[in-house]
Amino acid sequence: MKIRTFTHILIPLLVCSWANAQAGITDALFGPDNYWECLLDSMPGTMTYGGSMENIARCEKKFPDKSAYKTKNAVFGPKNYGQCLQKYASQTQEPLARQSILNACYRLYPPQ
Repeated sequence: MKIRTFTHILIPLLVCSWANAQAGITDALFGPDNYWECLLDSMPGTMTYGGSMENIARCEKKFPDKSAYKTKNAVFGPKNYGQCLQKYASQTQEPLARQSILNACYRLYPPQ
């Protein structure tokens, strides 16, 4: 009886631990590498000022050094400032979120 109860507790714990580890690995491989990419990942579609502030705070906490970034030469993503704006800002109406996207696009894809 004790072994059965123990396995009922242990198996869900192992599954949860594995899922959390997978999320961390996925985020490390495919997540943002800097503050500006973090904004581009989190701001599109933001509807409220509070949501924008939460996204900014999260990105600032994760990437405190805003100067650490490289301009992008992505294979699959936008290739220039205009494409960046179209992809990330076109569906965002909240002013702070939109301005954050404009700033991030400018940093990562400087206009030529």
